[in-house]
Amino acid sequence: MWYSVVIFTAMGLPMVQIDDQRGPYPHLPLCYQRGSVMINDVITSGKFPPVIHAQALCIDKKKEVPGKDA
Repeated sequence: MWYSVVIFTAMGLPMVQIDDQRGPYPHLPLCYQRGSVMINDVITSGKFPPVIHAQALCIDKKKEVPGKDA
């Protein structure tokens, strides 16, 4: 299961992370599609100054980090 996260920077703000509240998603393309909707919502909301960069990420929270001791 995939979880969508958006990280963006806007003029005068530090990096901002937004975690999706609608997921998880069973397939990776659906997760990235949700990320693109979240980015569009940030840009068109008028709540933030002009966005400089935005990135959608999809994370599988059930996978273990390689080499990390459990």
